Amino acid sequence: MKLHRLVLTNYRGITHREIEFPDHGVVVVCGANEIGKTSMIEALDLLLESKDRSTKKDVKQVKPTHADVGSEVTAEISTGPYRFVYSKCFHKKFKTELTILEPRREQLTGDEAHDRVRAMLDETMDTELWQAQRVLQAGSTAAVSLSGCDALSRALDKVAGDAADTPDGSGTDSLLIDRIDGEYGRYFTATGRPTGGWSTAINQLKAATDEVARCTAAVAEVDERVARHAELAERLTGLSDQRHAVTQRCQAAECSAAALAELRKQLDNAILVATAATGTSSASAAAQAERSRLCADVEARRARIAELDTEVAAALDAETTAREVAEIASATAAGSTAGLVEAEDALATAQRVVAGLAGREQADRLAAQLARIDAAQEQLGEIEAQVAGIALTSEVMADIESAAALVERFETQLASTATTVEFTATADLELTVGGEVVRLAAGERWTPPVSAATTVELPGLVSIHVDPGAATAGIQDKLIAAQGVVTEALRQGGATDLDNARDLDRRRRELISSRDQASATATALLGGDDVEQLRVRLATLREAIDPELAAAGVDHDTAHAGLAAAQQAVATVKAQAGTDARVAVEADAQLAKKSTHTTVLTEKAADARAELVTLQDRLAALRAEAGDDEVAARAAADAEAARLADAAVAELTTRYAAADPAAVEAEQTAAMAAAAALHREISEVERALNDLTVELGVIGSEGRQSSLDAAQTALRHAEAEYERVSRRARAAELLRSVMARHRDNTRQRYVEPFRAEIERLGRRVFGPTFEVEVDSDLRICNRTLDGCTVPYESLSGGAKEQLGILARLAGAALVSKEDTVPVVIDDALGFTDPERLTKMGAVFDNVGSHGQVIVLTCMPTRYVGVENAHVIELTA
Repeated sequence: MKLHRLVLTNYRGITHREIEFPDHGVVVVCGANEIGKTSMIEALDLLLESKDRSTKKDVKQVKPTHADVGSEVTAEISTGPYRFVYSKCFHKKFKTELTILEPRREQLTGDEAHDRVRAMLDETMDTELWQAQRVLQAGSTAAVSLSGCDALSRALDKVAGDAADTPDGSGTDSLLIDRIDGEYGRYFTATGRPTGGWSTAINQLKAATDEVARCTAAVAEVDERVARHAELAERLTGLSDQRHAVTQRCQAAECSAAALAELRKQLDNAILVATAATGTSSASAAAQAERSRLCADVEARRARIAELDTEVAAALDAETTAREVAEIASATAAGSTAGLVEAEDALATAQRVVAGLAGREQADRLAAQLARIDAAQEQLGEIEAQVAGIALTSEVMADIESAAALVERFETQLASTATTVEFTATADLELTVGGEVVRLAAGERWTPPVSAATTVELPGLVSIHVDPGAATAGIQDKLIAAQGVVTEALRQGGATDLDNARDLDRRRRELISSRDQASATATALLGGDDVEQLRVRLATLREAIDPELAAAGVDHDTAHAGLAAAQQAVATVKAQAGTDARVAVEADAQLAKKSTHTTVLTEKAADARAELVTLQDRLAALRAEAGDDEVAARAAADAEAARLADAAVAELTTRYAAADPAAVEAEQTAAMAAAAALHREISEVERALNDLTVELGVIGSEGRQSSLDAAQTALRHAEAEYERVSRRARAAELLRSVMARHRDNTRQRYVEPFRAEIERLGRRVFGPTFEVEVDSDLRICNRTLDGCTVPYESLSGGAKEQLGILARLAGAALVSKEDTVPVVIDDALGFTDPERLTKMGAVFDNVGSHGQVIVLTCMPTRYVGVENAHVIELTA
């Protein structure tokens, strides 16, 4: 496949771009970042693979964001015998148009055009090779595998001497393998799982086996139910014989329970009588005890009143004494408080004097700091002005150095290849060289530079034309181009020559270092503060300075001595005032305590007198109802009646316990449970017998034995079919594995031609000792230089990138002319040094002589070493 022309309209940020590519050679497409170089390859993929109405994410992302228009892609391509112009419009006004120019002119549109292009590409182009022959930015250092490229495999087969005898060169082995794979696909999936007739045979055998098992289980189920029916009939007969004995046991248990219930009723009545007698006896005893307690309480209250009257008199005397002490302590504390107020006023005056002196000192320090900050910022501004006056940046300087290195290399090459012509004057004469006059004295020698075509004239006598040759002229053109790059870079940096640029760069770095030092000094002086905030703080401090303090002329030592004396005086007075205050508080507390004690005793005496009156009234009321002797006699009679009732309860309790109520109740419960269990069991057996009779009647009409016989016959047929298909499937599997092993062995033979081609190209870059090891997937495993072997993954990024490009170029060099596809390199060789860049350029030239190599880059100077490169510069 060859790409002749590509046109993009409204594609991402590209409004319109049309590029024509030569049929062979190296094409360098250069332009700034984000100008749309990678988008060209992306657009070609969308054109060939996606339909115009596709809603895939890849198609949606290319729609321009600045306008509501459709993205259009047009390409002119030749592949095999076909040459066609193919265009699509996505997103809006969908269209697909195809014009076939060769071998005969055709025009198609829509899906028909899309399908026709896919058919032509499938017929003539190796898609795997087209995808593999790309070096993209994201994977420029990844190892490339070319084992899936049929075009390369055919080429390697021919080189290895395994080309088929058939006219098309495809060989009978490939056809046989395809037929074997087709036969294998009838029985197995790609992952080796059964499918088709083999899967059907397996499923039929499993289904027949399951059906025989089911029918066998169904017949066994009938036999099991017949045996169960006989067992249940025998069990029902035995249960009927047990029914009479269980009935007699229940009747006996009910009689015993009735006798025990009568005895329990008598015991409950006796307990009620005993409980009533006990309650009456308790009430009589409580009334007698209450009468005795009241009499004792009256006598105790009279004695307590006498004691409380004595205590009240003593408490009144103590309260009077405490009140006199509290009045004296309060007067002393008031005098101490007044002295403390005077001392604290003197201390406040001394503190204001000291604070004023401290504020004045802080304002002086802050003013000095602001002066140093202003000086540092002034110095920083001067340095920044000098830096701004230098147009040369580090990036421009790097470009100058890189371009200067290329100029030096081309000058060296030019010096080694240029033609040398020497003129010796036998007499004084004048020569005209390129329109300029050169004067030579007799005997003087002159050697003109002839790196380019030069004409030397001796006016009126002779004209000499000196041509250095195409090789030297090519180097001269590259030298002029490199010098132009140096001149442009010097102009951008504001320098006159390389030495001046280096002086400017050194001066810029010195100024930047000084600027950083001045900035650090200013930052350290600020200490994280803002300079305007410092100025505001200084103004605030100066406003707070007391004018009277400044006028008084008090010095620092005198102010601090006065402050210390005032602090000592306050401490002394405060300590005395605290002592006096505590004494006054303690005296007040003692007065309150004595007063409270007197009040409490007085209230207790009043309460005791009130309680005595209440007790005397209550005792008189009770004696009016019944005398003390009458209450005692009633209590004795009620106690005797309670004793007799308790004796009757004890006798009935003994008789009830002797009847063993727990045993009687347990026997009645057990008899009833046995009767209920027997009834349930008989019901269950009868129901089970009835169900089995019904089920056996239904099963008898199902013909389960005949179903089993039919299932066994079907199983024998399924087993026979399984064995037949199994033999064919296993044979296909065995044949495929043998042919796969044969194909792998064949693949090992064509690894050698591929390795040899990589080494042929690589020795131009790495030297004569360069060797590589290639596996059966045509992937580079390791590299050897000067006898040192390094695995691919351990190589540097630059070496990996170079080997990846060499592998793709080797593949492009090996495939036949009709199978070739463009090699696309997107902004690669960024890890490569200038020397290897030149050598890689020679490899590009070699491979580009019989195919297309398309290089996309933002640094065209990397590919100056490609002598025959066709450069296309992209503009926004």
